[in-house]
Parts: sequence; C-alpha cells; structure tokens
Amino acid sequence: MSRKARLFELMVKREKLALRRKSDALNALINDHVSMQDLDSKLSKLLAENQALSGTQTVQALRSKAWYGREMAQQQEFTSNRLEFLGKEIATGRSILAQNKQKERILSEKVLDERKVSAQEVEDRADKSIIPRNFGRLI
Repeated sequence: MSRKARLFELMVKREKLALRRKSDALNALINDHVSMQDLDSKLSKLLAENQALSGTQTVQALRSKAWYGREMAQQQEFTSNRLEFLGKEIATGRSILAQNKQKERILSEKVLDERKVSAQEVEDRADKSIIPRNFGRLI
C-alpha cells in the first residue's frame, strides 16, 4: 500500500471517530428534546388543572393557587425556550453530521482510487521486468 493510500486510510478512520462522537452528541440532544417535550406536556396539564374553578376558596388557597400557577408558567416558558434551542441545535447537528458523512465517503473513495493506482503501478513494474522473448522465429 502506498504512503498516500495509508494517509487517506488514517484520515477515514479519524473521520469515522469524529462521526461517532457527533452522532452520540446528536443522540443526547434528541433524548434531551424528548424529555423536555414530556415535561412541557406535563406542565400544560398541571396549568390546565390549576386554572379550573372549584367553587369558593379561602384567601390563602387563592394565593397559593396563583403562586403555583406563576411558577408553572415560568417553568413552561423555560421548557418552551429550551425546546426551541434544542430544535435548532438538532438541525445544526444533523447538517454537520451529513457533511461529515460526505467527507468520510469522499475519503473512502480516495483510498480506493489510491489502492487501484498502487496496484496498477505494481503490475506495470512487473510487466516491465518480464524479459521480452523473441517471437520472430515463429514467422
């Protein structure tokens, strides 16, 4: 194997390692996004339950209900902002992952091309080393 082919092969391995790291990071973002969606839906349900009117209440019950409502609304706003951020990060991560896959594919093709060139050079050297025979006697 030629030095150039070996270099391309090492570059392919490096790209595969980077691809795996980025894929793991993307999967972590996706898992975080799913958990945030779950939390957001739970907060929506809790806010809906908190908004329901339930007859006469004491002043303290109304205050606590209002306080919990504000806290849940703040948490829901936080989760919605986090979901928006994670959505953008996931889209960016997917595009970077696609670029890295393309780069890895191109490098793999270069490795194959270099191997073909190297094999052709070896074959050409072998053909040149064969002693030409005199075929003139047959005519």
